[in-house]
Amino acid sequence: MDFAKALLDARTHGQVTPQPSQSVSDFDIEAGYKIGIAVDKALRQIGWRHAGRKIGFTNVAAWEEFELSNPIWSYIYDRTVIDVDFGIPEILVSDLTAPRIEPEIILGVNERIMGVVSDPGELAAAIDWVAPGFEIVDCHFANWQFTVADIIADFGAHARLVIGSRKMVTDQDRDSLHQALADATVELRYKGDIVSAGVGSNTLGGPLSALGHLCDTITLQAWAEPIIAGEIITTGSLTDFPSVEAGQRWTAAFTGSGLSHLTIDLV
Repeated sequence: MDFAKALLDARTHGQVTPQPSQSVSDFDIEAGYKIGIAVDKALRQIGWRHAGRKIGFTNVAAWEEFELSNPIWSYIYDRTVIDVDFGIPEILVSDLTAPRIEPEIILGVNERIMGVVSDPGELAAAIDWVAPGFEIVDCHFANWQFTVADIIADFGAHARLVIGSRKMVTDQDRDSLHQALADATVELRYKGDIVSAGVGSNTLGGPLSALGHLCDTITLQAWAEPIIAGEIITTGSLTDFPSVEAGQRWTAAFTGSGLSHLTIDLV
C-alpha cells in the first residue's frame, strides 16, 4: 500500500485510513519518518512551503493515553500557519477528520540556531520572538488510535497553527527566558469555562528544552534539514487537547512572559 498517497487522500477528503502499523510488521519510528518524508515531498511539489516545525507530544501526560515514549516532530507550512494581528479570527476545522485543540508557546528563531544543541544559553540567544498559539491537530486513523510511528507518518498530527501577538525578545530577556517560559501558565477556556490548565514546564521542562530536544534529534537524522533563521517552532501542548468542532469559541488565557490571551472561532 502507498501509505503516503493514502494519507494525502485522507487529508484532502477529511477521512480515515488504515494505520501502517496494522499491515507492516515492525513498523518503527524510522519507517514513520520515511513516509513523512514522502508526504512532505508531495506537498512541496504542489507548492507548499516550509514555515517551520512542530514538536509533538512534549507533554508527557499524554504519553500513557497513546502509548508513546518520546516526542515527535514534523514540518509546518505556509498554508497551515495563520497569524493573528488583531480581533478574533475564524479558523476552518469543518474540513478536518477529528480535530483537537492545543494551546502552545511558539518560538521564532534567528540565525544563531545553526549548530545549536540543548544548551539553554545558546537556545535563548537564538530566539527572536515568542507568541501564544493554538495548534489544531488532526488524526486520520480511526478513534485516534495509532503508534508513534503511525502518527509521525500522519503529518505529525499537524493541521493548523494559529499564532497570536508576537513578543520580541530583547538581550535583557535572554538570561531569564528559559525559566520565564517554563513558568508561564495558561487556562484553556470554552464558553468562558476552564476546560484545562497547564504550565510551560509541561513541554519537556519548558519550551526551550523542547527546542533543544528537537535540535538534538535532528542532528541524529541524516535526512533532516537543519533549522534555519526565520523558522517558526511550536513546542507542544501545555494542557490536555480536547476534541473540537465548528461553531465553538476557544481562548488560551496566558499569564507570564508577556504572552497575551488568544481567542479563536472555529468554523
